Amino acid sequence: MNQNEHDFGVVGIDADRQIVWQTTMPERVHDIVVQPTNVSESQVQDSNVDQRRDVVVMGRRPSEKFWVLDTSNGQVQHAIKADLHRHFYGHACYSLDGKLLYVTENDTVSLAGKIGVYDANNAYKKVAEFNSYGIGPHELIMHPDSETLVIANGGIKTEQASREELNLDTMRPSLVYLNRHDGALLEQVTPEHNQMSIRHLAMHNDGTVMIGIQFQGEKHINVPLVLTHQRGDVSFAPLTMPNNQWQRFHQYIASVAVDSDRNLLCVTTPISGCAAIYDLHTRELIDDVSLPDCAGASVLSSNSAITNNVDDIKPSGFIISDGQGQLTALRVSVLPDSKLNGKDDKHISTDSQLHRMSFDNHLQAL
Repeated sequence: MNQNEHDFGVVGIDADRQIVWQTTMPERVHDIVVQPTNVSESQVQDSNVDQRRDVVVMGRRPSEKFWVLDTSNGQVQHAIKADLHRHFYGHACYSLDGKLLYVTENDTVSLAGKIGVYDANNAYKKVAEFNSYGIGPHELIMHPDSETLVIANGGIKTEQASREELNLDTMRPSLVYLNRHDGALLEQVTPEHNQMSIRHLAMHNDGTVMIGIQFQGEKHINVPLVLTHQRGDVSFAPLTMPNNQWQRFHQYIASVAVDSDRNLLCVTTPISGCAAIYDLHTRELIDDVSLPDCAGASVLSSNSAITNNVDDIKPSGFIISDGQGQLTALRVSVLPDSKLNGKDDKHISTDSQLHRMSFDNHLQAL
């Protein structure tokens, strides 16, 4: 978020979308990654169990910094600087046990993509580095098998301290699966068009990867921007866009978030100024809603731990942040009359709260 042109920070919000802490950052930041926890429900009730978790805040590419904060109060615990001839690409993910952090990086000499491995139990010291088997790795996520890294190689070359795109005509994006222990290449899939930059990912609990594309080609070219992939598939499967009019999203998907329990997918596009929700059962668009300059997206879950009143528990949905200071809850419901007609028509309801700041990408739920 930022309130002034040079005032950057990170905020923690509660389930009612109220700000509970705010931490100023020295530069514009991008992704925020919450450390998984293996504490059981019975241990959570034990006040003697340390429930502190880290949240990693990545600088916006081509930053040479990331920061480790305490999720409970936003206090900075560590500031990590990139190795020589490395910069970060703005995203990271934890191993499912929370012990290791994997970070997308750029070799500023060879321009090859790298995955840095950092030890969360040793002040985030870098302990290994893998090839990303591509150029410009952006977002990466952990597979539910806990053994596999899934990496979006955007395919775009950038030099040190630069966002200039050097190879748009010859870019080669790909989705890569790596063994998280030794970096061995397990699988690599390329999109149908070489300018379909694979940028943002979300993981369904069943192992299906949700993919958001940022197309770098001519504006008149119509390509699918929301894809899925499962291990073993030789190609990507696009979701359905009415009349195949992907230009509605102005060739740019900023975030993807998946609700595995309800088989719903939310995507955002700040250029088009809308957030859209897909039904993953049918793979069809439910609807999109106008949200100017929206980017961050996360699942908004019911949370009985934040209230003593059962009536206050809200149904699941998505929360969307935007550059105008809104945090908007999107919830999907079935229209009452549709059941009577043998249909299952769905409706998206919105509820926005305004804050005096501009929210940037990304947004993560604890």
